[in-house]
Amino acid sequence: MSTDFKDEVGNVYGKLTVIERVRLTRQPSRTRAVFKVRCSCGKEMNVSGNLLRKKVFKECGTCAQAWEKKDD
Repeated sequence: MSTDFKDEVGNVYGKLTVIERVRLTRQPSRTRAVFKVRCSCGKEMNVSGNLLRKKVFKECGTCAQAWEKKDD
């Protein structure tokens, strides 16, 4: 398995801080790195590195729901 993945540990994407790489996932055409991230609210979750870089995830689901309720 290749080890030439971007080291995202310590990077911040929106409210998410990357804590550690937890695993590599194999897909038919590529292998993706999955990282454990911590939201500013303290909740932790695992997110694929490419989704972090594309800014698909900028906060945890709890914070996203709270943001949506403010807009109502």
